[in-house]
Amino acid sequence: MARPEIEPKTPLGKRLRAVRTQVGIEDRDSFAEQSGISKSTIAHYERGDRTPDATMLERYRDRWGVDLNWLITGKGEMFQSQGESGQSQSMALTNLDRPDFVRLPVYNEIRASAGPGAAVPTSEHADGVVAFTSRFLRDQGAHPDHCSIIWARGDSMQPTIPDGSILIVDRSQTDVVNGCIYVLNVADDLLVKRVRRRLDATVEIVSDNSMYPPEALRADQLQQLRIVGRVVYFCRTP
Repeated sequence: MARPEIEPKTPLGKRLRAVRTQVGIEDRDSFAEQSGISKSTIAHYERGDRTPDATMLERYRDRWGVDLNWLITGKGEMFQSQGESGQSQSMALTNLDRPDFVRLPVYNEIRASAGPGAAVPTSEHADGVVAFTSRFLRDQGAHPDHCSIIWARGDSMQPTIPDGSILIVDRSQTDVVNGCIYVLNVADDLLVKRVRRRLDATVEIVSDNSMYPPEALRADQLQQLRIVGRVVYFCRTP
């Protein structure tokens, strides 16, 4: 007798499992074989133990025609068209050509540290794209043409932004608004943190995880700080 599957711990895990159910492949072995992903990897994703990177998300799009906006955010429709599951890549990408979609570049190798700091990568070539509607991005307070996708690494922004979260960063928003979350370049470390300005011109870099104390940059140290952009959306896994 097969053991019952463990209930997904995250909304993304639930959506990934829903795709498998919706395409009519209850058996994880068969789904893994047809997706080109190992059974153990799919199990980790569906349980919410791991977050798939952009390459894996694109497998769901290309093989099953899954709408990545729905997969990441839970908004909209599961599939990009009304065609049969297993549609070709050209069919899966049809809706991305609509004028209300914006293709955001995805940088798999750029990971902002939600921790002590990650070295800024030397290469910033996009590894792919994920499409979102312009309306969705504007609703988040973003300028769609200036957004891109990177990843968070570490636990210093938990519970707000868990390790492995997808970050949509608006690079046009580089002026600090107190209390907002930004991707920062500090002395060649790439961070995702909450930022506050004090009346004495000091800038505080704050972690949501209370285990990490705030750091402060005095006015004469601000040349070490560059605001990469504001985090306008993140796909979190509670």
